[in-house]
Amino acid sequence: MFFPSLHGNWVDFLIILFVVFYIWDGWGKGFISQMLDLVVFIGAFLLALKLYPFLANILVANFSFPQGIARAGGFFILGIVLEQVLANLAGWAMGKIHEKWHRHKLNRFLAVIPLAANAIVLIAFVLTLLLGLPIQGQIKAAISDSKLAKPLISKTQNLERILSKIFGQALGDSLNFVTVPTKLEGRDQVKLNFNQHELTVDEGSETEMLSRVNKERRDRGIKELVENDKLRDLARNYARDMFERGYFSHYNPEGESPFDRMEKAGITYQTAGENLALSPNVTVAHEGLMQSQGHRENILNPDFGRVGIGVIDGGIYGKMFVQEFTN
Repeated sequence: MFFPSLHGNWVDFLIILFVVFYIWDGWGKGFISQMLDLVVFIGAFLLALKLYPFLANILVANFSFPQGIARAGGFFILGIVLEQVLANLAGWAMGKIHEKWHRHKLNRFLAVIPLAANAIVLIAFVLTLLLGLPIQGQIKAAISDSKLAKPLISKTQNLERILSKIFGQALGDSLNFVTVPTKLEGRDQVKLNFNQHELTVDEGSETEMLSRVNKERRDRGIKELVENDKLRDLARNYARDMFERGYFSHYNPEGESPFDRMEKAGITYQTAGENLALSPNVTVAHEGLMQSQGHRENILNPDFGRVGIGVIDGGIYGKMFVQEFTN
């Protein structure tokens, strides 16, 4: 007997289960009610996106909230309040519709349309948010490989950037952005108190980081950096080594500096520098580096012409960012 196969994974199973349950649970409310619920959710979400910076500024100015927490909190507060307001308006509108339309068979039958749409919107929102959070790499990989999640994610790239802007700094405020001074006279070292061996190269974050670095330079009339494969491989290897051996420093346990590692890799240079960051995502890492004088100077140094950016995803421990600069 032939059985159709989706060739999916456990994420696909959960998506199907959620959609079926969501439709089953809301079937009795009818098309009109469910369509209004969908409009309320989308309307509250879009209005919250538009207005949250205003509330965030109030929280920062009057209650000394950290900027990142204020953004996320402002978004959630507005979302909840606006959804309640719009839901009351929708309830008023429902009361104006004649009872015979609510009882019509088509009203119940067509309810599947807004129910499915609402379920898909919720799934897309949750999956996009999960991809931006510092969760285990296996979970992110399962989401990215899911047959059903993949098309949803591809349609929400702009949403991912928006959510990253809202929640990225909040994650940084709660999980901490970690870096060490760029000056190499001292040998500052942070013990990570963990060793992570389940690691993946995050090429997407590497590309995004390079784009952000070059935008900072371009906006100031400084020539853009050219990506160099040897520097990128060096950066990736060092990021991986720090995760695996549980340290965070410009110097490895053998006492080798960035310049020592460059020379061992056969990289020639007249001037060079290195930036390090451990953070949940690109937004937090880049903003943190730009707010640190020494790291900012490296990013905007007109003497640098080549760069290698390595980003290693350590799952729940965040992402290790290494930037290697040379002339």
